[in-house]
Parts: sequence; structure tokens; C-alpha cells
Amino acid sequence: MNNLIFLRKFDLVDPTMDDKNDFMISEIVNELECGDMGKFYTNDVLYHHNLNTFIPEEVSKYRPLWVIAEGNSASVAQRLKHQRKILINPTVKFDDLNNISEFDRNYTYGFFDKSHEKDYERFQSVYPNSIWYGNTNEIYLFTIKDIVKEIIEKE
Repeated sequence: MNNLIFLRKFDLVDPTMDDKNDFMISEIVNELECGDMGKFYTNDVLYHHNLNTFIPEEVSKYRPLWVIAEGNSASVAQRLKHQRKILINPTVKFDDLNNISEFDRNYTYGFFDKSHEKDYERFQSVYPNSIWYGNTNEIYLFTIKDIVKEIIEKE
């Protein structure tokens, strides 16, 4: 599949051992459960790069059909223009919602968990393909993989 998958970049300040373990386990499960969805960029790669330049460069280089991104990677991927995107818990700023093309409105999907309600509210004001999991504390690619597969396979 011609898709790029950017997982979260580990950027917690003073993380606990539980934080580190949760991060590593979610990354491993994402790769195991969703490895057939495209080329993965894990923290091992992302940690050494500035996401604001690295993600657009990789997208330009590989020209994927879909970009799938979590967390801080999703916040950067959200700014990509004329690119099909599936975003999981991006941080959404009002400035990110200006000058959105009809293509981007139709081919940008956003998934948000309970702790990202404000981001969801902003996002859904512009993008019709928005889903809020208000009863779920954290979502990852592997938790919504069936929905994501359905989206990328229908295009």
C-alpha cells in the first residue's frame, strides 16, 4: 500500500516509567496490528527529526495516497494541503482551519478521544469527517484500525 503512517513522537518532559512503558507498548501494538497498512515511522525515526519539516519532506518524496498520523505527528500532518489524511488526536489551532480546500474538507478524517474534546470541536467546525470517542480515554491507530482500513480501501 502506498500510505505513510507517522506514529507519535515521544516528547513528554519528565516521564514516569509507566508513561514510557505505555508509549512503547502502544507503538509495538500499532506496528503488529496495522503493519500491512503502509510504511511506518516510529519514534526511533521521528525522535531525531523536526516533525514540521520531516513529515512534509517524506510526503513530498513518497507521494502517498494516504497519510495516517497520531498525536503530534497528526498535528503537523493536518497542515498538509491536497493530501488524503487520517488524523488521530491532532492538536487543532484556529489558524489551522483557514483556507481549507474542498478536497481537504472531503479527504481529511479526524478521530478524537475524551481528552481532546476542544480539538474535536474546532476540527469538526470545518471537516465533516470527524469522530469523537467521548467515552474513551485514549485511542490509537490499532484501536480504530477497522475504520481506517475501510476508509483507505474505499478510495
